[in-house]
Amino acid sequence: MSIREELLKAIEAMSEEDLRAVLDYVRLLQEPEEVEPTEEEREAIARGREEYARGEYMKWRGLKRSCDI
Repeated sequence: MSIREELLKAIEAMSEEDLRAVLDYVRLLQEPEEVEPTEEEREAIARGREEYARGEYMKWRGLKRSCDI
């Protein structure tokens, strides 16, 4: 079964409320909303970039291991 067929089958079984949520998500994927970060978010982004430049980061696999995910 193709992905399209699987999606159509799943959609047929959904409630109207769930379909509304799916439609909202599809619209978001098609036209992502442009959002300006707040000053606090810009500062956090800058700190994160500085930490990354200093090598202060953890790879995803290491993080998963440390958290037993």
